[in-house]
Amino acid sequence: MHTTGSSRYTSRMDKKEPLRVQCTCCEATLTVDRLSGEVLFTEKPKKKTVSFEDAVQKVQREKETAEDRFKEAFQREQGRMELVDKKFEEAMKRADELEEPIRPMDLD
Repeated sequence: MHTTGSSRYTSRMDKKEPLRVQCTCCEATLTVDRLSGEVLFTEKPKKKTVSFEDAVQKVQREKETAEDRFKEAFQREQGRMELVDKKFEEAMKRADELEEPIRPMDLD
């Protein structure tokens, strides 16, 4: 019977020391009480230092993508307006085909 691994695991769990867990989302280290499950302490990760050049490049990339998105949206809107104009012209061509409504005065 091989119990070395499980006994080592059990002995760790029996300790009264708090459990340290790293959050996969924000990478903060949480210190949790083993008995109650309450978070005792949260240690936020140190902010990564960013060079000025990297920050400028990031802003420039964001600016370029924003301009591209604006151009695409503008082109879509222009295409939509052209379609609306065509529909309006077609409706105007067919306007004379429509019957004139009966006016109540004509019935007298």
